[in-house]
Amino acid sequence: MDSNPSLDKTNGSDSRCIYFEDIQFFSPNIDMSSWNKNEVNKYFHVLENNPTDCFTVVNLLIPTNREGILCITDSISNEQLICFPLNEIKNLSKGSDTATANYVLLTHGTSSNNEAIDPSSEEPLNMYLTHILRCPTYHGTLRIIDVIRRIITEETGSTATRSGVWEPTSVTLRLHLDIREDDGSSVNFTPVPKEKSELFKMRKSTAKRLFVGVSQLDGRVYLPINGILDVCLGYGRYLSDSELTYLGGEENVTRGEASSNSLNGTSFSTWVTWPSNHNQFSMFDVIGTRDECIFFTVVVRLLIHKLEEPLALRRICRARVYKADEIFWLSLDRKPVIEDYTIKLTESIDENGNLYAGKIQKILNVTAFHPENNQSIVPSVVNQTEDSDNEPLMSGNGIVSREVTDDQLLLEWGHLVTEWHHKVRQSQANGLGVSTNSLRIELLHSGCSGPHISHFGSAFCQRIRRLVSRGIPDALRAEVWQLLSGCPVDESGLMDAYRILITKPCKHDEVIRRDLARTFPAHSFFRDKIGQESLFLVSRAYALYDEEVGYCQGLTFFAAVLLLHMPVEQAFTLLVQVNNNYGVREFFLNDFDGLHMRLYQLDRIIQDQLPDVAKHFSDLGLETHMFASQWFLTLFTAKFPLTVVFHIVDLFLTEGLIFIFKVSLALLQLARRDLLGLDFEGVLKHLRVAMPKKYLAHDANQELLSIALSAKVSLEIYHLV
Repeated sequence: MDSNPSLDKTNGSDSRCIYFEDIQFFSPNIDMSSWNKNEVNKYFHVLENNPTDCFTVVNLLIPTNREGILCITDSISNEQLICFPLNEIKNLSKGSDTATANYVLLTHGTSSNNEAIDPSSEEPLNMYLTHILRCPTYHGTLRIIDVIRRIITEETGSTATRSGVWEPTSVTLRLHLDIREDDGSSVNFTPVPKEKSELFKMRKSTAKRLFVGVSQLDGRVYLPINGILDVCLGYGRYLSDSELTYLGGEENVTRGEASSNSLNGTSFSTWVTWPSNHNQFSMFDVIGTRDECIFFTVVVRLLIHKLEEPLALRRICRARVYKADEIFWLSLDRKPVIEDYTIKLTESIDENGNLYAGKIQKILNVTAFHPENNQSIVPSVVNQTEDSDNEPLMSGNGIVSREVTDDQLLLEWGHLVTEWHHKVRQSQANGLGVSTNSLRIELLHSGCSGPHISHFGSAFCQRIRRLVSRGIPDALRAEVWQLLSGCPVDESGLMDAYRILITKPCKHDEVIRRDLARTFPAHSFFRDKIGQESLFLVSRAYALYDEEVGYCQGLTFFAAVLLLHMPVEQAFTLLVQVNNNYGVREFFLNDFDGLHMRLYQLDRIIQDQLPDVAKHFSDLGLETHMFASQWFLTLFTAKFPLTVVFHIVDLFLTEGLIFIFKVSLALLQLARRDLLGLDFEGVLKHLRVAMPKKYLAHDANQELLSIALSAKVSLEIYHLV
């Protein structure tokens, strides 16, 4: 729809509008301005209970400033039916019960600018005109009222309200899951009982159906679900799409009241037959002990109106299998298991800047959170609320999108990398960037050795640090990490050494093979043969290259991070460069003397900057090495979500080892209140289990890195001679 010329003249400098389409328009031509809410609602009931064709399907155009003109146009001919200044609205209300919730009453004063539907009418003119709108959805009703009220009450000239309208919005969907078993009749299926932890109690060798449903909890936009692409099921957690079994589901879809009758509280639902004969699900017929449970993954892919890509909702569930004739108490909880999802999306905006309310253009991201604790997790990552409180976060947990939504950030990175390569070639030609031995020792003591950027000048270094602090786009990490460490992309010497080393026998092969399953088990790449073989080759090549260090499991976690971004040869080359130049190698020499020195420095920093935490640890007999050794040996790559891990590596390669101290201090600072209330076992459990899970949430990991970047840490005063 093109912008209306008359509106351009009357709405001032900002002629943009918010369009609400396909609304039923009634104009009763009576003055209802003095009616109370009950009288208005009775009139809505009359319209609702007496279907009539005496309405026009219209589009409502709301201006973005209070002096602008509100316009109602015919949805087919685009003819203007009613136009009046927005600030002349005297009354705005909606229906007060379920039957009339979609109705809006709008009363405005009459003026010479108003155009009635029938100008030749001989009816006496009223002081006020009343119009009634019926929206297709309740969300549309609330949105119209909210937009009008916000714009009318904003200060003249304010842009806060109007700019916020064009920003991405969010809706909350609730996914309902239930498993129902055959009650013996082969006709009726009864919901299985659940424990409070939302664990399904299932019988062995019993026919089952999986019911899934969706309801929208809130949001200023109604998410129109056209249908379901499929319901997918898989045994286990951390599953890729290829590991799921596709069960269909489109043939059993119900909507509205029928859906709620099938699965209480839903507006859209379906069910599929549980694949009991499938090899992947044989574990569902294995009876476990009372303390054992099994995990399975459910993915529901919904078709959203006018969107090409389906909306995928993923839920990790737990179950315990009992014998086929097990009897459960009827009073046990049999309500569906639920999970809530925040869907961030954008609405359609035309070339003139007009926004079409409710027309979804793109889904930006999906974030799951459990309704009881409202704790966000990374999209498409296993919901940690199902984990036991004692179960640590598995290494390699998390999916980091390679898509960059900030075009300006990507443009800045593109310019920087191009200029960076040019400066590298210049410095190589001029023999710059070579440090003296004394300077290397000084930088090593300060924790600032490694980053290969200082010789480019302070202004260029500041550009690098500023962009890295915002996060390196994942698609650029391989290239930027090599630039930061001064490791040429085409480094031939170490690559040639790698190709020779992998042909030699290695005494550590058996130990390396044994440790492979412990490194990033949550990541699909390292569950596959290719990923494990790549990690094996890098680990054994380094053990042969640096015989003084040999093989240490801590190095494999950092190697795994590199392998997620670059080929094996480049990962080996960068691993060597980082270990040699950033002071990491010293951790593993002389019975870990280098590690002990760094832990001593961290202990002194805690005493100086968090004295109450240091005293609490001392009173408990808890020493720094008990929790921080893994932080240093793995550079935080072992137990934290990948979204945090990758950004820590970004900043570590930019700042040097000093940044590992800063992250350690920031973690303890943010956990201070929790730590001070825990005993010895509680502190260790919190640091190893609860704390890493906290940083599954985007806001939490952003806060962590922000505090780490601003931390004031100096290592020279704690150096041991």
